[in-house]
Amino acid sequence: MVGLDSKRLKEKGVTLIEALISTVIVGIGFAAVFQMVSYSVQSIDISGERTKTNYLVSMVAEDIIGDRNTQISSSVKFYDYLIDANNRDKKNFTSWEMGSCSSGSSSSTSHNNAKDNKFQKWDNRFSTKRIKCKGAKDKKSLKVYDICKSGCRYDNDTTRFILVNGSEKLIIGKMEVYLNNGTKRKYLYFPIH
Repeated sequence: MVGLDSKRLKEKGVTLIEALISTVIVGIGFAAVFQMVSYSVQSIDISGERTKTNYLVSMVAEDIIGDRNTQISSSVKFYDYLIDANNRDKKNFTSWEMGSCSSGSSSSTSHNNAKDNKFQKWDNRFSTKRIKCKGAKDKKSLKVYDICKSGCRYDNDTTRFILVNGSEKLIIGKMEVYLNNGTKRKYLYFPIH
């Protein structure tokens, strides 16, 4: 019996402890890879939301610039409506604002004027149908600023403030979108006139 056991001692093989240690090392490697994949998927998702938001913000600027001379009533153009201080929110100075996590307009109703049609279009585009909402601080708004020598929201008191075609007033639109519960922001400034 002793002779048979002494032959087995010379055989090379993997012990149970070595097998357990190698399993633990491989498991740690797989856990690290799974965490990296999870982070990558999350980053791709956030990047996709930012890309969609960039396109939608640009679309609003193009809508305003392209349709600024569209009549919204018998005497008022879309441009005039946006720059009129009486049509802006008195607290935030917004011409259009969408609350957080809105599901958009439920109907495809066509309104009687271009302004309401544009606002409904923007409500649907920035709704949870297209952009994910992660909290109450996810807001979208359009602000319109007027800059002139005096009598505007922002006064420029330089001696020479003459703009394009002799105009004395500069109208700037600011589209702002807050994503990821307000932690990521997208701003786009553009001239309206």
